[in-house]
Amino acid sequence: MNKIKFWNRWDADTRYPYLFLLILAVLALLLGVYHYFTGDSTAFAWDKLPELQVVQVPVHEFSRLLEPFTLYVDGYLLTEQYDVAMPRVNTFAAIGVLVVLAIALAFYAAAISTMQRIPYFAGMLLLMLLLASFNLDLLGVIGNSTGQTTLLLFIVFFAVASYAFQAFYQQVSFTLRVLAMLGLVGVLGALVYMESDFPPLLTTLHLVNYSSLGLIVASFLFMIWVGYANINALLWINTQGGKPERRFSMWQFVLVSMLYLLNLLLLYLRHVGYVKGEDLFYVNAYVILLLSVVAGFWGMGQREAYYGRLFPFKPTGAVLYLVFAIITFLSIGYAFATSNDSLTVLFHDLIVYTHLAFGVFFFIYVMANFGRLIEQRLQVYKIVYQPKRLPVYTIFTMGAILMAILVMRTQYRVYFYAYAGYYSYLGDLYRTSDNSILAERFYQESDLYDVNNVKANFSLSSMYREQGQRNNEILSLQESLQKRPNPKLYVRLANLYDLKQYFFEKLYVLQQGAAAFPESGEIYNNLALLYAKTSVSDSVEYYFDLAQKHTSEPDVVRSNRLAFYTRQAMPDEAKELVSEIRSAKYKPLRSNMAALDLLLGRTHDVKADIFEPDSLEQVADMTLFYNNTIGSVNKGDTSLLKPINRYLSSRENQLFMEDLLYLKGLVHHYDGRPKEARSVVENLALSATGRSGYYYNALGHWMMEEENYGAAASYFKEAKDRGFNQAFISHAYALALNHQTEAATEALREVGFTELESAIAVATSLREVLDQSPVTIMAEAPDRDKVQYLIAYLPDLLPQDVEGIVSSVKDKDLRREAMVARVDYYIEKKRWKLASDAIKEAAAELRPEGELRSKLNLQQMKLWLYTKNYDILVKRIDNLYLTPKDKRQKLYLRAKIAEVKGRDREAAERYEQALSMLLYDEHVVEDAAAFFARYKPAEMKAYSILLDGITYNPYSARLYKAYALESVNKGLGSYADQALVSLRSLLSAPEYTTFKEKFDRQRRAKEAEADEWQL
Repeated sequence: MNKIKFWNRWDADTRYPYLFLLILAVLALLLGVYHYFTGDSTAFAWDKLPELQVVQVPVHEFSRLLEPFTLYVDGYLLTEQYDVAMPRVNTFAAIGVLVVLAIALAFYAAAISTMQRIPYFAGMLLLMLLLASFNLDLLGVIGNSTGQTTLLLFIVFFAVASYAFQAFYQQVSFTLRVLAMLGLVGVLGALVYMESDFPPLLTTLHLVNYSSLGLIVASFLFMIWVGYANINALLWINTQGGKPERRFSMWQFVLVSMLYLLNLLLLYLRHVGYVKGEDLFYVNAYVILLLSVVAGFWGMGQREAYYGRLFPFKPTGAVLYLVFAIITFLSIGYAFATSNDSLTVLFHDLIVYTHLAFGVFFFIYVMANFGRLIEQRLQVYKIVYQPKRLPVYTIFTMGAILMAILVMRTQYRVYFYAYAGYYSYLGDLYRTSDNSILAERFYQESDLYDVNNVKANFSLSSMYREQGQRNNEILSLQESLQKRPNPKLYVRLANLYDLKQYFFEKLYVLQQGAAAFPESGEIYNNLALLYAKTSVSDSVEYYFDLAQKHTSEPDVVRSNRLAFYTRQAMPDEAKELVSEIRSAKYKPLRSNMAALDLLLGRTHDVKADIFEPDSLEQVADMTLFYNNTIGSVNKGDTSLLKPINRYLSSRENQLFMEDLLYLKGLVHHYDGRPKEARSVVENLALSATGRSGYYYNALGHWMMEEENYGAAASYFKEAKDRGFNQAFISHAYALALNHQTEAATEALREVGFTELESAIAVATSLREVLDQSPVTIMAEAPDRDKVQYLIAYLPDLLPQDVEGIVSSVKDKDLRREAMVARVDYYIEKKRWKLASDAIKEAAAELRPEGELRSKLNLQQMKLWLYTKNYDILVKRIDNLYLTPKDKRQKLYLRAKIAEVKGRDREAAERYEQALSMLLYDEHVVEDAAAFFARYKPAEMKAYSILLDGITYNPYSARLYKAYALESVNKGLGSYADQALVSLRSLLSAPEYTTFKEKFDRQRRAKEAEADEWQL
């Protein structure tokens, strides 16, 4: 620092305070530059409106009666159209402005205390006027809000403190003066915040927004101060060379100066509407101001000979210069931070007016006084403030006159813009304080001073949006488009026409926006999504291409495009788009990719796809988690239940509660927890009345998958009654599989009500099969019809019919189905030898893996169990191929082996495990209840197992028989009688009579036992 020539001229007392102030000025400048580029996106930020589109995605597929059945669930595609968020008051910017301004005022007060008396009083007057602009008494700090007590107190403190230094303590160093003023500002600030009637944030906004008029005036004075600094800098550049030959000629100075002034003139002419050429190159007015601030600082020291009689350059002039520069940077930066277009235009115009007016007359002043000297290539910059003809004050008097003419020529726009921006600030203040009446009034006042300004009208439209006043919002947005349009206004206005009947209005607004802003990716994105609702796919592609070209968020466009391809069943285009995506971190895009994978049947590693956000704050969080979970339900990933339960416990996820509950049911079911799954989804079906058919259909699929065809038929009937068309054909098949052929035939006729041609064709074909006799089927029917007939009528056929049908099937795959069905027939009839022979014959023809092989192996293991070949079963149980679902049967088989081997404790544990996963299997439930009735006869365990069994499968006659007998054993006669009522509808008359006799015998025996115990 000591090596810099400039700093060597400063003593230690003033150097470091000034360095601090210089750093503060640079900080204010950087913040202003930052908000220049980001203020609009902060105050009026882009938002995205997510729209969910439901696509049916497959979860699980199985085959029954040779017909594939697929459970489809709602998958979600997510599209996002751009919108504009509610206007945001930039409170952080206000806090920054107030802090820096407070420090600057302390330096100002310290600086004026070093002046002579007359300039001191002038400086104090300016400080008093600035303090008055804060409207301190409205905060209620001292006295009531209608007086001026607080203002007077502030003025007195500043006046006494600064005058004491100016008049009585002149020997006090500048550093101590600054510290004293900083202390005073701190004390007064603490008083304001402690005693204010408003919270600290509102107090800050009050101080900053109310003082904006005073800051505008100070910024205007500073612009006059530096208005001709750039011409002076050009003069220095032209004449500063050490030797005459290194200095430029007069004409070079004239040319550069005229180009500079011409740029300012063009800016002015464009402002008044005389020049409309957008292709012309202009130097930005704010760049001009920045250059003039730098040049003016150098010129400030140069002019010390002119104002040195009033105050010195070091430290007073230099500090005052930086204080005013800081105030200017703060004012401009805050205007951009709050997107106050009235003030940003005002400051632009003031820069142009001041620099043009004073720049022109400074140029005339230089040429009139020093033209010949410049021509002689002398160092004129050293004597520029020693005129021979025109005095220095003519720069300011004539410049002020010219500036007044420029202002009047524009109908005093700067005056109206200043008040428009000021009232917009007040509107922000009262909107933040939830005083909508005053806020609306101030915004309307702002619109009155600067008609159709964006800040006021968009703020008004946001208030109307909150109040649901759509027409007023449309009017406000249309007005704001008249003067200073931007893409956000077009997008927001178009989104107000989002209903179907306003399609062409929305299209018109967006196309207007695209014509006005041909590089707005947001408008193109919304146009693509709008056309996606039509059949004009070429336009969708066209606008997506433009959006991708101009967007700053390419993943948003890719996500929307992928959703469009997926929705329109364009897999090739979707795959090509996905192949171009190198890494997908954007959650909506990942969600749509997961939905595409579900539709295409792609599988991924569960751990690689895991997505478990802490909360479902955004729709994308929900859809990504939901789609990923749907893709993993068949993989046995139980870890997903933990986040699902966490989300369900949060009230914030109420909107997604139904989807999360269904997701929980799906995870439970495919993880082998049928009881929990059925309970969750059944409750959903009862509560979600509008979608109960959807959930009953899912329950029917689960029951059919578990071969509980009676329960499946019941659930499909519920779905049918609620208008779920896909359940009609499923209901008929469930009845056929439950061997209720007459009811199945009638249900097949009802499929015609759906008007689904594919379903009607399948129903007609099966109905024709069911109407045939075994002889006709064997002689005339195609192989597919034979196998369907065999499965549908299996319990009622004679052995020779079964053998005849199986032997008549020639198609290899269909013959395998028939052979496995034949094994079921013989096992059900307890014809163990024939069943064993059938297994051996089928085993020779089946593939080594697959569902049929797994089913045959399971039949073999059960046959060994029924024929008491336990040693073979134990030896082969882990060697035979089984599908993941069929492997659950090992729990039951191991429990049964442990039971027959006398390992009761192990058997009890294994039965518990088996019941949790195989509650739908009536053999498992019955055997487990029989075991616990023997193992723990005094407990209600066996009864509870059977109760769970008939609750889960209320159409199992086998379980109801066991339940009725166990109820008798436990002395629950009324429950036993209710079971008999249910059995009457589940059994044929002869079967019911036979069981009733057994039931009565057991009841009499139990009663006799009770009588004997009492004796």
